[in-house]
Amino acid sequence: MLFTQKQSEAIRARFPALNGMVFLNSAGLTPIPTSCRDIMVEMTQDLCSYAYLKMANWEKSVIKARQTAATITGCSPEEMAFVKNTSTGVSIVASGLRLVPGDEVIINDLEFPSNVYPWLNLERKGVVVRRAKSSDGKVTPDAIAEQVTAKTKVLAISSIQYATGQRTDLATLGQMAREKGFLFFVDAIQSMGSFPMDVKKLGIHFLSAGGFKWLCGPVGSGIFFCDKEKLDDLDLTVTGWNTVENPVLYHVIDYKPKNNAQRFEEASGDYIGICGLGESMNVLHSTGIDKIGEHVVALTNYLEEKLLSRGYQILSPRGQADKSAIIVVAAPSGSTPEDVCKKLDGKKILTAPRGGGIRVSPHFFNTTEDMDQLLSALGEL
Repeated sequence: MLFTQKQSEAIRARFPALNGMVFLNSAGLTPIPTSCRDIMVEMTQDLCSYAYLKMANWEKSVIKARQTAATITGCSPEEMAFVKNTSTGVSIVASGLRLVPGDEVIINDLEFPSNVYPWLNLERKGVVVRRAKSSDGKVTPDAIAEQVTAKTKVLAISSIQYATGQRTDLATLGQMAREKGFLFFVDAIQSMGSFPMDVKKLGIHFLSAGGFKWLCGPVGSGIFFCDKEKLDDLDLTVTGWNTVENPVLYHVIDYKPKNNAQRFEEASGDYIGICGLGESMNVLHSTGIDKIGEHVVALTNYLEEKLLSRGYQILSPRGQADKSAIIVVAAPSGSTPEDVCKKLDGKKILTAPRGGGIRVSPHFFNTTEDMDQLLSALGEL
């Protein structure tokens, strides 16, 4: 169900960038809302005027941001850490698991490099990385199951595939992980903020998501979930003064890592970025992430219907369970996706060339009018 005109106007008023463009690349990097900007500006001004004297206020804001991150992820604040990007979270898991030669990791052939290279890096230790094969832009549970052996230790997969828009059947994979006894890692950067997440219900052990896409936060911010039951499954490959239980007792050297996910925040964090991300997550949470999911699927359904009626080819899987906020359309005959996206950029309509076509990724601030402007511009190319 789409947001009403009144609801859309209120949402769009938070994003000044929309006054000068039709922004359809939320799978790339979103503009931040004004309230996110304001809290970061305020903290920057505090730092400029008062140095560290208002740090207690910053720390309270970080606590609130952690609570919000945990709420929209479906975990406890003790299981939530802040990281600088998705890759950091992937690497915490890939490097921290005690995998030995012959152990197997399952990925697939559609993954963004963030969820590939940290696993391939383990091949130098003799770990076997198996790739499930996609078909028609989809990685199915059956394709994953074909790769599972007695040596499988972890499955790593994205919640939504960046180049095709396929929405992964996380529930089935989580059940498979429970039954087969392997760990389940999810790269959630393409879904956090646009679709609800419940890591406990889905059986996810680890999750990482950068904050600058669907979460509408600043670049250099992100979240990392580690199930409390799996905390000690990860060796600490990066440590610092803030890793331990009593970090401010600088004169007491006692290496006891914190008994929660904050052990992965090894040193001074980006207070400004974290609090900005926290405010953006508040905006999404207060809007209702379930409602956002309904809105973005309705938008891509609307666009799909209009594109098909005009003879365009849709490259994304569009089965009911596959649909996400990402839809990829083939470039018109005689054009390349890169050329089309460049021409659309010139018209202030932002998309991206991905998956062999033009990737359109609307968020909760987009409307059917934005889709119509895109359709009109495509018709003029």
